[in-house]
Amino acid sequence: MRTLKNKVAIVTGGTGALGRAVVLELLKKNAKVACSYVVEKEKKECMSLVRKHKRNIVFIKSDVTKERNVSRLIKSTIAKYKKIDILVNMVGGFAYSYMIDTDEKTWDHMINLNLKTTFFCSKKVLPHMIKQNYGKIISISSRPALQGSAGVGAYSAAKAGVLNLTETIADEVKDYDINVNAILPSTIDTPANRRDMPDADFSKWVKPEEIANVIIFLSSDDSKPISGAGIPVYGKA
Repeated sequence: MRTLKNKVAIVTGGTGALGRAVVLELLKKNAKVACSYVVEKEKKECMSLVRKHKRNIVFIKSDVTKERNVSRLIKSTIAKYKKIDILVNMVGGFAYSYMIDTDEKTWDHMINLNLKTTFFCSKKVLPHMIKQNYGKIISISSRPALQGSAGVGAYSAAKAGVLNLTETIADEVKDYDINVNAILPSTIDTPANRRDMPDADFSKWVKPEEIANVIIFLSSDDSKPISGAGIPVYGKA
């Protein structure tokens, strides 16, 4: 079993359905975790899930669509744990809208939630990783980043931006022992997705725990040869 003992991870949006699975797996691998959140109810649910590991996690309320909030998140994590080894850019969201119906608010929301958060968090954590000559950044892109389709233009564009940004950062920091990768899930088996698509075959969807295991690998030193990759995590879809 890979261990992440003595590693410090920031997981943005770690109280969501996928985020909770990732946070729990990081804690099981003995990492220390700073978990950003915005919804109090989600925080309580996550706290209950990780109660056995409560000494190794801190929850920091932070809207990471705002650069100043990201700066505070990084500063708070450094104050608590003295370093940052791993960043998991988990914050994101989905909106279904045909281009002809997509208004500026929806477009901006998709870009801000999916791409701007990845930009801000990566930008702010990099100086610390460069200084220590070590780091792992894992961002959540999506299968639609590879090919746009009807109704998901704004979302696809944002997630394609995450993938391109991943490649760019990886190239910029390749001399600092920093690995920067993205994963591209298909539809994730979450309660929200089941509610929204009740007639789908849930057995084909990728499970949060399966995605979390890929993130654990990318967070570990076993992933040292891999950087700038967009890794498909599709399940059977």
